[in-house]
Amino acid sequence: MVTKIISHNDGKIQELRWASDHEIFTSPFWTSCYYIDGILIDTGAPGGVEEFEEFLHFIGINNIEACYLSHTHEDHSGGAYLVKEKYNIPVYVSSEGIPVLKNGFTYPLYRKIAWGEKVLPVKADQIPKTIYTKTREFMFESFPMPGHAPDQVAFIEKQNQWVFAADGIQLEYKRLFGKSSNISEDISVIYRSIKELYDYINYMDQLQLFLSGKEVIYRKDFILDRLTEIESLYQTVSELYNLGKPVDVIENIIFGEDDFLETYTNGELSRKNLIESLINWKQNL
Repeated sequence: MVTKIISHNDGKIQELRWASDHEIFTSPFWTSCYYIDGILIDTGAPGGVEEFEEFLHFIGINNIEACYLSHTHEDHSGGAYLVKEKYNIPVYVSSEGIPVLKNGFTYPLYRKIAWGEKVLPVKADQIPKTIYTKTREFMFESFPMPGHAPDQVAFIEKQNQWVFAADGIQLEYKRLFGKSSNISEDISVIYRSIKELYDYINYMDQLQLFLSGKEVIYRKDFILDRLTEIESLYQTVSELYNLGKPVDVIENIIFGEDDFLETYTNGELSRKNLIESLINWKQNL
């Protein structure tokens, strides 16, 4: 396993970044969890629970009052059981995520290699709209951002212009989950969520955007760039589709060479899913 503890904003934010170092991956798939003044945002992957627990002790268990999950995918909820059952720290998730965590879940082998075996069941409560940290130095708003996951939320601290968006925004859009995966992404919903976030934080000239496993992004135009990127993809796919091009031809025209992740995930994460989602968006307009 590979871990990093990263301090942000003069130590006000502590990040644990974790990845499997399995030889099958040419580069690590990172996930993040954060500690800010008594609260946790996300709990990492099941395969990183030992490192996550070390992080909790590094912070100081007695300092932690609550844990808030951005969504229930395994690389964000893997340590929720530990937090709640071993340390009696309340866990919060959006209303859509409560039944998911209640039953626990497993997933295909390729995700087990990346993130660990399974998410253990845990009883979570619903995230409130407003979250105060331990000393009330910070106040977060929970902001729904479905698309990557139905239960995805971002956490926004307006005064400091912090936005913790987890997987609600990607660095670029080249592929989506779909097919038989229990992660079924919809590009139209992703676009709408990003647009609503951009409209909401448009005044933030000192934005700090925290995405899972990524370096902090310090410009709001990054969010606008993702909207422009999706719009451009939509336009290109629409033009090719109107010319009668099939999905596999559109994929080759736009992206070119074969995609390792599509093969590795048996098509569950693929460029084809992205193109089909863009076509369905067009048809539903």
